[in-house]
Amino acid sequence: MSHIVASSRPLRTVTFPKIAEYDQYLLPDQGWAPITFPPNDPVQESLKMLFRSSKTFFDLPLEEKDKYKTSFGSEEGWSKVEGEKEMITLRTIDNTPEQLKEAAERCWSLAGRYVNELLECVATSLDLPEEALCKFSTPCLSLDDVKRATMLRLFRYEVHEDKVVAEAHNDLGLLSLVMSDTPGLEVWDRSVQGWCDLERQCGKPIVMSGRQLQRLSNGHYGPGGHLVRSYGQSAWTETRNPLAIDGVSNPRYRYSIVFILRAHWPVPIDSDELSSEVTGKFTTPMKAITAKDLFFQIKKNHYNINANLEDRNEQRKNIDSLKKAQQERGEANEQPELQIEASG
Repeated sequence: MSHIVASSRPLRTVTFPKIAEYDQYLLPDQGWAPITFPPNDPVQESLKMLFRSSKTFFDLPLEEKDKYKTSFGSEEGWSKVEGEKEMITLRTIDNTPEQLKEAAERCWSLAGRYVNELLECVATSLDLPEEALCKFSTPCLSLDDVKRATMLRLFRYEVHEDKVVAEAHNDLGLLSLVMSDTPGLEVWDRSVQGWCDLERQCGKPIVMSGRQLQRLSNGHYGPGGHLVRSYGQSAWTETRNPLAIDGVSNPRYRYSIVFILRAHWPVPIDSDELSSEVTGKFTTPMKAITAKDLFFQIKKNHYNINANLEDRNEQRKNIDSLKKAQQERGEANEQPELQIEASG
């Protein structure tokens, strides 16, 4: 069923921090926007510090990294998808490798606060009090010994050939902040109904909205569809790599950090508290559910592009069966302009 509804009023004008004036419209219109950090910005510097620490971790022997594998797959701990990437997902400080602890803790704190500021602006644009949305995020702004839905995910992609290394997908959460050391992230441009190699064009970190924000905003902030492509050696034969990080970047790999802000699971959702003259009346009201309930409602309609290929294909079959059943019941797709049933 569609969750997009026409509002009686346009979005209120806001200024998203650290997004250039000419890019301000992109987050509500496209679900993504480049971030223009000022020189020596603490958030960007913390990301660079974490890049260097992540390279140290990924350079460890496989048997060392394997110690951080968990039963949660790509949702927590270290994992690898042959021929595509390896990653480590951080959810608590206790399960964070020693090589990453200091940098991850600082990056989580600074990136979390910044993304939370963006969420405050989203609420204001919807003519809602900041707390209407930030109550879902403020409990998630530090990396400590309490496991939350929010996460830091560090990637090392294989880039020796030209191919897609992360299928087209939407993030499941509220907002995601992405920074890479080599271009590869491509976003779905709704204005031309095609893919845009945004990292290669702008050479900046990117923020993207996710499925939870789509639901909590009654469809006014649609998710930013994206994929990751390896350009092979062409990424290094270009005259300049605008994303290169000293001490990290090399032709063999593409490193990427994603801070994924997800709604804190225990927080109750009441769509009446999220309604305004801008949002309009929710077409699918939410009552007596928590953010955790919403997350799993969304997740069941998506397969995980970070799972291994066998699990991914099995999830895809299950999604196809579910989609067929939904069509038989006359239910519409949530995002008709881009059919995506995958998540990161």
